[in-house]
Amino acid sequence: MYMEIDPTDYYVLHPRPAYLVVTRRPDGGYNVMAVSWVSPISEEPPLVALAIGKESYTHGLIRETKEFTINFVGEEHIDLVYKAGTLSGHKVDKWKLLGLEPIESKVVSVPGIRGCYGFLECQLEKIVDAGECSLFIARIVAGYVKSDLYTKYGWDLKKARILLHLRGRAFILPGKLVLAKK
Repeated sequence: MYMEIDPTDYYVLHPRPAYLVVTRRPDGGYNVMAVSWVSPISEEPPLVALAIGKESYTHGLIRETKEFTINFVGEEHIDLVYKAGTLSGHKVDKWKLLGLEPIESKVVSVPGIRGCYGFLECQLEKIVDAGECSLFIARIVAGYVKSDLYTKYGWDLKKARILLHLRGRAFILPGKLVLAKK
């Protein structure tokens, strides 16, 4: 039997991988925001889409600088992700508060975060209005992963404990690789 749910209950689409998005601040520093509404949308060219609330500090920084990094996180980053997602960059320098260290990017001026599983360098291509959010469509111009955590099938889930956001401060972890029959 099915039960009816409120169509605004977007958590029915969770769990979703959690990420940390880094942007450049006007003072030359960096901002970080936890996000889970991220999706690949094209292989050729390599494009990704992020839905970001229009009132967020990150939204304005992406509009202004037109670049950012998407950082991959795991179980060991849970408190960092939660804090980055609950504090406002309008009110506090989250980069400094969270004690983050940069990894230099090769194409964009925004760094990755040292200690994360890897990151993608992204350049903004298009902005689409989407209700209270904007959908940022960006080209992936470079990407990096920790080699011991990545295989031909993607993340080695025995080593890379990819963090999935359920809701609020609740997260879960994937635990098993299953291959479909050929």
